[in-house]
Amino acid sequence: LDLNDPRVLACCEPLSASGNSQQQLQQRPLRVAVLLSGGVDSSVALRLLHAAGHECEAFYLKIWFQEDFENFWSQCPWEDDLAMAQAVCDEISVPLRIVHLTDAYWQRVVSHCVAEIRNGRTPNPDMLCNSRIKFGAFYDHIDLSHFDRVASGHYARVIRPLADHSQDIQGTSSAVQLVLSADEVKDQTYFLSHYLSSSCLESCFPWGPH
Repeated sequence: LDLNDPRVLACCEPLSASGNSQQQLQQRPLRVAVLLSGGVDSSVALRLLHAAGHECEAFYLKIWFQEDFENFWSQCPWEDDLAMAQAVCDEISVPLRIVHLTDAYWQRVVSHCVAEIRNGRTPNPDMLCNSRIKFGAFYDHIDLSHFDRVASGHYARVIRPLADHSQDIQGTSSAVQLVLSADEVKDQTYFLSHYLSSSCLESCFPWGPH
């Protein structure tokens, strides 16, 4: 991706000097809380938002292992992920905060999944993690009034109604909409389907149009 290409940054609500009412919010940098896992998708999402001129703060959610709990699952090297996340932030001078959500993850995701399996049902932990942790418990640990957007590396798009329109082009109510990403193979809207519209309103998915 060319971070100097306006078409690439268009998905990140880049700053604009225009006086158009649809772009008033972008006349100043947005304050964006970026969920950073250390993986490629969230790292690039952070770089895109930063290149678009926004004030970013990154958050690494530590959801599985307690500090005194030995990580014997080599498939989940959270230490390496955290180091990578820190390196990405250091490169562009963005602060990184670690949010400890181990207890919330166990109570809201793991325990629920165990109970469902015991009752012969098949839960989807990824959907629960998104709705109950990344866009749930995480919100309880930050002051959302300090941020205009919460961003992640998910492949999805958010369509917001124009401020001066009460209906969308189909004539239906112009509530914020979660829609498929441009890449339908990588699309992750299914895993965000438990997402509350109130959370969707301030969300940002820079990968969505790509």
